[in-house]
Amino acid sequence: MTLSRPVVRILLATSAVALFVTSYMFVATWTAGGPPGSSHDYMEYTYPSYDVMLAFGDSITQLGDDPATSGYLTHLTRYFERQMDVLNRGFAGFNTQQARDVVHRVFPTTQRKAVGGGPLASWVRWLGGNTSVTDTAPIASSTTRSIWPSRNRNFPGDARKLQLCIIFFGTNDAQDEGEYGHNPISSYAENLRYFVSLLRDPQSEHYSPDTRVLLITPPATGERMIQAKKRIGDAPMILNSAAKAYAETAKQVAAEFDLPCVDLYTEIEARVHAPKERSVETDEANGNSTATTNAADASQPAAISDQYDGYDEFLIDGVHLNSAGNQLLYNLIVAKIKQTWPELKPSAPIRATPPR
Repeated sequence: MTLSRPVVRILLATSAVALFVTSYMFVATWTAGGPPGSSHDYMEYTYPSYDVMLAFGDSITQLGDDPATSGYLTHLTRYFERQMDVLNRGFAGFNTQQARDVVHRVFPTTQRKAVGGGPLASWVRWLGGNTSVTDTAPIASSTTRSIWPSRNRNFPGDARKLQLCIIFFGTNDAQDEGEYGHNPISSYAENLRYFVSLLRDPQSEHYSPDTRVLLITPPATGERMIQAKKRIGDAPMILNSAAKAYAETAKQVAAEFDLPCVDLYTEIEARVHAPKERSVETDEANGNSTATTNAADASQPAAISDQYDGYDEFLIDGVHLNSAGNQLLYNLIVAKIKQTWPELKPSAPIRATPPR
């Protein structure tokens, strides 16, 4: 039987398309490291890691590893050196509502995930489709690595276990109503509960019952410093009374979950409004010294500076911590860790040298 020319053309065109698609998939699969359905389906580079301390917060946390202000995370990195890796997941300008949009890419996934559907599903997944099925059984073993998000430069890495999670929000939420970061206090409380529940709820893909969770209140704010900044540029107003209300809310949420809380607001207020005598505050872990001022007799009238009401002792611009503020926060965190989870305290700095 002789085929007509149109039919021949159709068959040739179909064969050419099929050959092109097959060749393309073969080459792409080869360069990806293996055929669909193999163990290379979702190959990503992972790196050896210690257990992890994760700090999740706003710009105060993002600046927490800034050496220019002796960021509190730089101190914690040294404190836990060669025993825990400290991950900074601070997002400047974020309130807790905005943080909900990224938290699932910050917290590790601790549920086993399986994929199914056979060879055809492997090709579909390879082409970008989704045929995944989730097994909700939690990974309970302390030696099993958590599955950390790893999709771009903002969320890299792979780790064994999340030992400690610090949640430190509230400063942007407390901005005046109408400011870009303002978030009602009821929403702030609900979002904090949501973050904690992600680690505590057995139905959560981030369920991690052994992870220790520490909440930190927003710090006190220096209103005169913020006003001075507003005169030379755009700066959202955060009333100190609002910071206090949000700090109290953070403490209430911590109490609901029976979690420890560092009350940074009260600690700064106590020092600002107490008589000052110059002294040297020592970093108890590493022996470093930072010049600060300590409270003398709390019954005496407050001795505060005229220009910024004394808040410049701990704050750069009325909101963010300076070196003394970071040192204070670090000392408070370490004290809370020793009090609540003494097992996390490093036994001794590791100074071992390679074997000879």
